[in-house]
Amino acid sequence: MNPLFSKAAHFFEDIQSLNSPDLKFVVIAHLLDEEQVFIRYLQQMEKLILLLPKPRSANPEAVEHFSQEVRTEIADRCRLTDPEYLADLINSVCQQKRIVLLDIGGYFAPALNQLPDHLDNELVGVVEMTENGHQRYQSLSELRVPVISTARSPLKAPEDYLTGQSIVYSAEALMRECHLIMNGGNAAVFGYGKIGRAIAESLHMKNINTKVVEIDPIRAIEAKAMGFDLIDKDEALRQSDMIFCATGNQSLCHRDFNRIKNGAFIFSVTSSDDELDLSKTASMFGISPVTQYISRYEQLGQYFYLANEGNAINFIHNAELGPYVFLVEAEMLAGAFYLEGQQEAEEILELPAEQQRSLANIWLSHFR
Repeated sequence: MNPLFSKAAHFFEDIQSLNSPDLKFVVIAHLLDEEQVFIRYLQQMEKLILLLPKPRSANPEAVEHFSQEVRTEIADRCRLTDPEYLADLINSVCQQKRIVLLDIGGYFAPALNQLPDHLDNELVGVVEMTENGHQRYQSLSELRVPVISTARSPLKAPEDYLTGQSIVYSAEALMRECHLIMNGGNAAVFGYGKIGRAIAESLHMKNINTKVVEIDPIRAIEAKAMGFDLIDKDEALRQSDMIFCATGNQSLCHRDFNRIKNGAFIFSVTSSDDELDLSKTASMFGISPVTQYISRYEQLGQYFYLANEGNAINFIHNAELGPYVFLVEAEMLAGAFYLEGQQEAEEILELPAEQQRSLANIWLSHFR
């Protein structure tokens, strides 16, 4: 085993030793072509009962491999809105157990409040990792079970920063495959959250003329204070050679594609169904492949390029984040354990600061 992965396994063992209630996990996961240390650890501890790989980041060989060891179904966001379907999946693998849902992107949110009525198990709660998922749970009128969100945790900040860098790395690599370079171009970053901020800073470090589209006034002020010019959506579409979509909440609707500058590249940081409204583009534009991951969209003399069918581009290059991803996964694990005794708290919670600090110290002891 890679020494880094070996360290990670010992790290998760230390997290487990802090508190280990008898829980079983249903897990939404990116299942890339790389060692899945966290998933394997959950298997080893006999806690993983159902694995739901995200469809846009599911390596077929990895899916086939894990399906031989644990019940594995591709996470179909539409089907998972049906609480009976989700309950049947869970009930088919275990009964009379205490279940925690580990989510990436709010997949369980639509069915959450009806799910307990169909389960043969006790639903203890949900742990959500992403900002767009946090917003999906936040939009529910009520919560019947507690949700632990790690989306805004300080422990996730290093991963968000490195994700922004990996997005720019992949964007540059994809443009070079088309015999183009970023230098000399104009870039617009839609969304100045943690990942959008990291993208803007990384582009600036490469001397790319970078502007920010941000509807939240506080984040807009922050972007301006960091030296980035603010630009509205219409200007960004007309002027930008590169558009980075990092809102997690539909940066571009189908009407926006008609206004994109000729030759512009569109890059997303998350799944296309979260970031882009592509429902009508096939009927509006002729689509032709340029490279394996770049498609050209054209109509009546207008044309632009879409990367990876509108899905996160960093997964093309395995989105390598080093040991920092283990810290995020450890907080999800600790969050699941923290749900013990929180069943009456029908709200979105965060892991207490003292527990976050404890996780950070343990991480430093392994990866300093």
